[in-house]
Amino acid sequence: MRIKINRAGNWERICRSIYQKVDLYMEARKAQKSCRRQLAKLNGGYSGSKHSFRTQVLPFWNQYGIQPDKMWYDLYCYKDSEYDPRYIPEDIYWRIIYPALNKPSFRHAYTDKCFYSRMFPFLKQPRTILKNSNHCFYDGSGNMISLTQAKSILEAEKHFVIKPAIYSGEGVDIFFYDREDNPNLDFNHLLKTYGTDYIVQDIVKQHEVLEAIHPKSLNTIRVISFLFQGEVYISSSILRMGVGGSRLDNVSAGGIACPIHSDGRLHSKAINRASQWVMCHPGGAVFKDIKIPSYDRVISEIRRAHKNIPHFRIIGWDFSIDEAGDPVFIEYNGAPGMNQVSCGPLFGELTESVLDAIFNNQAALATYVAANN
Repeated sequence: MRIKINRAGNWERICRSIYQKVDLYMEARKAQKSCRRQLAKLNGGYSGSKHSFRTQVLPFWNQYGIQPDKMWYDLYCYKDSEYDPRYIPEDIYWRIIYPALNKPSFRHAYTDKCFYSRMFPFLKQPRTILKNSNHCFYDGSGNMISLTQAKSILEAEKHFVIKPAIYSGEGVDIFFYDREDNPNLDFNHLLKTYGTDYIVQDIVKQHEVLEAIHPKSLNTIRVISFLFQGEVYISSSILRMGVGGSRLDNVSAGGIACPIHSDGRLHSKAINRASQWVMCHPGGAVFKDIKIPSYDRVISEIRRAHKNIPHFRIIGWDFSIDEAGDPVFIEYNGAPGMNQVSCGPLFGELTESVLDAIFNNQAALATYVAANN
């Protein structure tokens, strides 16, 4: 007798499958367009010979029944001028790898910033001033309050940052408030504009090492971790820095990203929005001379936190370091990019083991097929 345990009904599974396919298809399409734009900036990237691609890359993927597009490797391998088949093309990542390892249906609910304090009570986080979940207001202590009380709380603050709690990313819709610069802010209009599902936090005062690079932005450490066979592995780590007085550190917003060595020291070169490798920040900081304070503590916190949310076996974490030298958790992304252009293959030396588990392990493959049919 076939028993179905812990499974959604047929209609729910069909509707969820359709939504998931469309969502991940659009992510793959967006990644393809981004790849072409970056290659255009690099005059075609590596542009290795077709023979090299056929002999060095295709045989690796043929064992999984996949035939990747050459353009991905011309982008990923541009820095080293040598093909490495272990790179994961982003269209394959979004359509096969990501849904096999992460639960797309949990993506929004489990990355709601309003619940970070409950999910990770052991992580130091920016002071919460106010949050709104499904049109319900809460103060920094978690007490439910009224709209009038919410406005009074904001009016008492000298500065804060407000951002969407669920649908956010790449610095979109983040607003920084400073009373001295904006003494006549209409708080009622601000709250009406954000509507629902947002969080208001104090602005983190970062460590002097990070402050010296670019004081205007909160320069954050982005770490990609993956959970495999019960262990948390660090795929890549970069320091994201703002430029030109911008409050944002995202590369998509004009920032710079520099890979971080395992001991916390920055690599000698960082990549900018134009996909160019540079040795120093426009403000003068030389990357190879910088070591991230408390970097080992950041990695330790991530290894602990990732095991609490196995729904996402690939996670992107954002941390900063405060004035006291403590790691401060900013946010995590249950659908992260891969940092492959700057840091190398997503799964590194474990690439074949991870792909074997996805494509050749019948249980894992059955889970993927069931979710997509």
